[in-house]
Amino acid sequence: MTTPERMRSAIALPGLLAATLLSTAALAQSAPGQVDGEPVREAQPSQSVRDVLREEHTLFSDRLTIEPGITYTYSDRSQLALSGFLVLDAIFLGNISVDTVESHTTTFDLNLRYGLTNRLELELNLPYVYRSTTYQSVGAGGATDRYIEEDVTQGGLGDVRGSLYYRLLPETATRPDVVWNLGVRAPTGKHPYGIETREVEGSEGNLTVPEELPTGNGVWGVSTGLSVLKTLDPAIIFANLGYTYNFERSFSDISSDPGDHPGRIDLGDALRFGFGTAFALNPRFSLSISYSHQHAFESKRTFEGESRETLTGSGATSGAVNLGATYAMSDTTSIVTNVGIGMTDDAPDITLTFRMPFQM
Repeated sequence: MTTPERMRSAIALPGLLAATLLSTAALAQSAPGQVDGEPVREAQPSQSVRDVLREEHTLFSDRLTIEPGITYTYSDRSQLALSGFLVLDAIFLGNISVDTVESHTTTFDLNLRYGLTNRLELELNLPYVYRSTTYQSVGAGGATDRYIEEDVTQGGLGDVRGSLYYRLLPETATRPDVVWNLGVRAPTGKHPYGIETREVEGSEGNLTVPEELPTGNGVWGVSTGLSVLKTLDPAIIFANLGYTYNFERSFSDISSDPGDHPGRIDLGDALRFGFGTAFALNPRFSLSISYSHQHAFESKRTFEGESRETLTGSGATSGAVNLGATYAMSDTTSIVTNVGIGMTDDAPDITLTFRMPFQM
């Protein structure tokens, strides 16, 4: 599984949540109701605030929300390969090659949300993933001026996800709003196992690329977590914590070598968390800043008739700083944007997201 795929669940746009939350405080606050003897905040935020709130914490509206969106991620990795020996601890004699992989992933998705009650909301996410990866090698065959490049592209349906959100505790004057979520991911996208590789012509064995690119994880996954938010005039703070469990699954081929090599894949689970704050510049426009982090545990595979083995290097730690903004175009339509900047080697270098939620 590639790094951008791991990060799409890790960078869940927590910055967008912050933007909506803070606008709530800036618009209105009233406390006609009580929970456990404490006044409950019943602000009526603007449409932009409600739309961004849905991105992370959920609004529990009884209206159908249709939200098309587009997310673009970019990452590059370079690796230096040395074949030779060192003379006098200073002079290297041999072949030097530099391999670079540039990955572009664009996801077009449609979110459907509907609140069944003021505590329960359902969500369905339908993604289409288009990937383009450029493989580059300098120094093939020992020639330092030889440059080899190959592009591989793939497009198709991604992994469909369904989620349920339930408000455990509404916000009061002394405690935050607490929401529990439960999600299921179906392996509807192209899985990354058993994809054969080929040697690029003219690379003299120095550059090998895959025949196809995956658009999904290939296994069923269940995620759960909690998100909390608190209004601290004139700011909003929030945090979230979650865990994703991936089910082990059998495949007819789990090797990149020619021929079929059946076996089972146990994709590593993932632990994630995030936190941030937001400020409303005016009733229609708000900004946010947040940090999101995810640690993916190492994956394991078992070839048929052999013992289980751990895939070295399959674990990853991804961290990103997110900058978000929301603008309410009307009472029913808003524009939600987010920029994620990778802070670790396993995170995408940059993630750009544009969404336009509107209510029916």
